[in-house]
Amino acid sequence: MIEETAKVVSVIDDKIVVEAAVKSTCSSCNAQDNCGSGTIARAFSSKVQRLTLSSPVPVKVGDTVSIGIHEQSVLIASWLLYLLPILVFFIALLSLSSFWANTVHELMLFALACVPTFICFRYVAGKCKQLDKGRFQPVIIRRWVS
Repeated sequence: MIEETAKVVSVIDDKIVVEAAVKSTCSSCNAQDNCGSGTIARAFSSKVQRLTLSSPVPVKVGDTVSIGIHEQSVLIASWLLYLLPILVFFIALLSLSSFWANTVHELMLFALACVPTFICFRYVAGKCKQLDKGRFQPVIIRRWVS
């Protein structure tokens, strides 16, 4: 389970809104003072992510909670959103080039292969949003006592 600490900013019935700071790996690196990536990470480090979750435990505004998501869910979502459209792109490009290899310019084949890739990406993104309500939704693991 991938865990993150978040702060409760709103409570509405059994739903809560939590806010977690977006962290980069640069913050734990020893070479961040001498690195361009570390400088950029510090410039954009004040970002926060807000999530709305169901709360199985009673919490109040200002509480700190641990939220988590299963690694398998992250891997499946990554595979669906990244690898599947790339596979569709290559299959479409190979199929189109085998049919129209000498008659159509390669740039046109590339553009035509982008169409099913875009359709695949939109379909997968929509499916992930439907599944987001269950499988891909982070859960509250524990409430930290302040």
